[in-house]
Amino acid sequence: MIKIFRILFIILILISTAKSEIIKKLKNIPITKFDLLVKNYSDSINKNLSKYLNEIDGFRVKLDNIKLDFYFDDELQLFIINIYARVDQIRYQEKKIIIKNKDCNIIRNKIFAKKYGYGMLFSKKPTEYFDKNYIINNSIFLLKNNGLNAEEKKEIIKKSFISIELDHPVGNQKITCKGPLYQVPLK
Repeated sequence: MIKIFRILFIILILISTAKSEIIKKLKNIPITKFDLLVKNYSDSINKNLSKYLNEIDGFRVKLDNIKLDFYFDDELQLFIINIYARVDQIRYQEKKIIIKNKDCNIIRNKIFAKKYGYGMLFSKKPTEYFDKNYIINNSIFLLKNNGLNAEEKKEIIKKSFISIELDHPVGNQKITCKGPLYQVPLK
């Protein structure tokens, strides 16, 4: 019985020593302001993607799946935002709705500027007020709590490139629109 306690005691000491080494290593890794910016930016986009999925709105494309791939490309010096979205299978299998480039742009607009950017019905062009500056000025809310001033936030938005792939469950429809985040409309 005493041998078992001794063995358990030795094992506990070894485990606690290994854990403390891991903690020491993690504490020695410096986290930069840039690392926090990337995490903050990505988390804010994810939060808005979640809001988009949960909103009840009959005037925009309804999604049942949306995924984000976000990273900073050191070579291009750009924040890369890749969004994959699939339209709601139940809704769109029953109706013969064709997805359009406008749907891609509305997804970007709702996530980054909290507006459609288009008139509600039959509008093929973005509304007049919805331009490059509007998107930049309304997208900086994603970069809150990071100690950057408005001009620095605008520069980060200008250095963001987005690609949205919209997939339709019926008829192998797939649309991709991409460009600088502030481009109106995305092509």
